[in-house]
Amino acid sequence: MKAGGATPKNNTGFSVSENDILLLRSLMNDPDGVVIFALDRDYRYTSFSLSHKNAMKAIWNCDIELGACMLDYIQRPNEKECAKNNFDRALSGESFTEIEIYGGKFWEDRYQPVYDNGNIAGVTVLVIDVTRLVQAEEELRREMYEMERLKERELIFNSIGEGLYGVDLQGNCTFINHEALSILGYEEHEVIGRETHALFHHHHEDGSVYERSDCIIHRSLSKNTRAEETTWLFKKNGEKFPVRAIATPIKDGENVSGVVIAFCDMTSKHEVEVQLKNANKVLKMLATTDPLTGLFNRRYFEEKGAQLIAKSRKDGSELSAAMFDIDFFKKINDRYGHSIGDKVLVMVAATVTKHLRKDDIFARIGGEEFVILLPNANLRDAVDMTL
Repeated sequence: MKAGGATPKNNTGFSVSENDILLLRSLMNDPDGVVIFALDRDYRYTSFSLSHKNAMKAIWNCDIELGACMLDYIQRPNEKECAKNNFDRALSGESFTEIEIYGGKFWEDRYQPVYDNGNIAGVTVLVIDVTRLVQAEEELRREMYEMERLKERELIFNSIGEGLYGVDLQGNCTFINHEALSILGYEEHEVIGRETHALFHHHHEDGSVYERSDCIIHRSLSKNTRAEETTWLFKKNGEKFPVRAIATPIKDGENVSGVVIAFCDMTSKHEVEVQLKNANKVLKMLATTDPLTGLFNRRYFEEKGAQLIAKSRKDGSELSAAMFDIDFFKKINDRYGHSIGDKVLVMVAATVTKHLRKDDIFARIGGEEFVILLPNANLRDAVDMTL
């Protein structure tokens, strides 16, 4: 809750907007084919999407709850051990991706450690249903195997739902299917006979030039082998988009006559990944921030306070704390209502924040109770700063 339309803000300078909160809620509202959950260092749930709850019910016939250990819900020992190993990898600081099979579907599991003040506090897992992509890749492999032996390739190329085009030894386009033309925004006569790398594969995502020697087509031709990568293509109108591309040499007996490239548009998956990064930022802030005043919450104060006390004992640095509450606050709520009481809390928080130093820790630890940690300040300094 915010007073007067203000955005909650703590003394780190990071703010949580209404859009950030809506983004977080939308990600947790069961997006199609996406499962999201987060665990602490003891594998206990700190958050999960409805789709994850439903998946756990369908696969392991269990009703999960926040605060419960996820490993307790996995009954088969080999699956439990596999899950634990993956979580431990993320908790050790590794970000990685695994393709796994649950419930007869292929899932791409992206593990990401969650940091809190420089320390790993848990792990988030984004699970995306890639069944269609895996099946499409398998289908593409089968189609390309058959394509090498069929003369009438156009029927095959235009009957599958992914982009396909071929190039000769100079990289010039020899054929392209309707799906690729539709995605790229070209007419067939604008592509055939032209170098495809210069036409729609000329730059990286960041705008740097994509050298021909690094191109997946060149690698496939030079090594006479299959190559694949996630890269970026450019439409006729200049719009860029991410794709998963597979390049396979076209052989005429023992000789290579060109390369066929299959690609599928990965825009939706890329957007989910961007949303996840933003959601992780919001999750971290919500876990350490009082939503009304924008100050640090009690949990963050206890964790940070323990760290500062340990540091003070170790290096002998000074540390002070100041606690205060708002006199007769209950009377304000009783007489004027809680909305006015909330405004009073926000006003007090904002007023005190103006007088604090950059490294001071200001937290709301109760209804109208506040505390300030003052690193490198003795008792006299603390009194002078808080009077």
